[in-house]
Amino acid sequence: MNSSLRLFPSALVAARAFSTKAVSHAPPKKIHGIPGRYAGAVYTAASKIGALDRVEGELQAFDDLIKKNPKFAAFIANPTISRSDKAAKVGALIEEPKFSHVSRNLFITLAANGRIGESSKIISAFNEIMQASRGAVKVTIISAEALKKKQLDAIQAGIVNLVGAGKSVDIVTEVNENILGGLQVVVGDKFLDLSVSSRVADLSKALESSA
Repeated sequence: MNSSLRLFPSALVAARAFSTKAVSHAPPKKIHGIPGRYAGAVYTAASKIGALDRVEGELQAFDDLIKKNPKFAAFIANPTISRSDKAAKVGALIEEPKFSHVSRNLFITLAANGRIGESSKIISAFNEIMQASRGAVKVTIISAEALKKKQLDAIQAGIVNLVGAGKSVDIVTEVNENILGGLQVVVGDKFLDLSVSSRVADLSKALESSA
């Protein structure tokens, strides 16, 4: 221990207090809307107890349950079932110690507030925050038809150059026939529209303004 801290115990206490305050548990990325608010609160709560990775896994397990169990998905989506019944059912499914109290509190609160049907959106928002905490950038590529591996590799190389060195890229692909052709790319909170449909829309506006 530093000799000055041995001589002044109060300085040691102050140093410890300062180091504690210096640790930020705030989400590294702010996501707007109700899913973002819930996800941010969960991130902060999990960070304070050092359980971010555990909570991430628990949220993914719950999301998998919704997607793989049609009966459970129908149960939480059924508007005729009371909030209290949903909260009780959800609480019974995710008892401690299988699930942390952070995850339990989230899903029971969602059920009690009538928002359990938004679980997947909240989990997606939480995953986005976790990616940001790891220096990863989420990229969504939307095309009119499924991209071939060679095309995807070329696009990925360009995106890596765009986001900068030192950052990993998590790419998700989607197919939307309505864009006709070209691409739409979402990088973080930025949207790049290179689709044929947007060009047609721009041309229509130009023709209307010149008429």
